[in-house]
Amino acid sequence: QVNSNASLTVSLAQTPYCKKHKYDPQNPLCAHIIFCGSVVKVNDSEAAIAKKALFSRHPEMESWPKDHNWFFAKFNITNIWVLDYFGGLKIVTPEEYYSVKP
Repeated sequence: QVNSNASLTVSLAQTPYCKKHKYDPQNPLCAHIIFCGSVVKVNDSEAAIAKKALFSRHPEMESWPKDHNWFFAKFNITNIWVLDYFGGLKIVTPEEYYSVKP
C-alpha cells in the first residue's frame, strides 16, 4: 500500500534450455528478462476477466477466506531489460515487447 513498485525476473534456467547447453544459470547466455513497474488494483470492469483467468488456472483459490482482503491486481510494466549475452542489458520498451508476434 505504501510502495507499489515491483519487479519480476524470468530466466531460461527455469526451462531445460540452460542445462541442455551446459550454461550456468548466472551465465548471460542463460538469458533472463526483468520486468519493472507497479502493481495496481484492477477496476470493476477488469475484475471479472481477472477472476476468470485466475480461478480457471487455480480453482482452489476461489474458496480462500474472503476476510483476508484479497484483491485482483495487474502489473503495469514500465521498463524491460533483457540479459542474453555479454556486454550488458538490452532495453526493450513495453510497446516493443507487446508488439512482438510469437
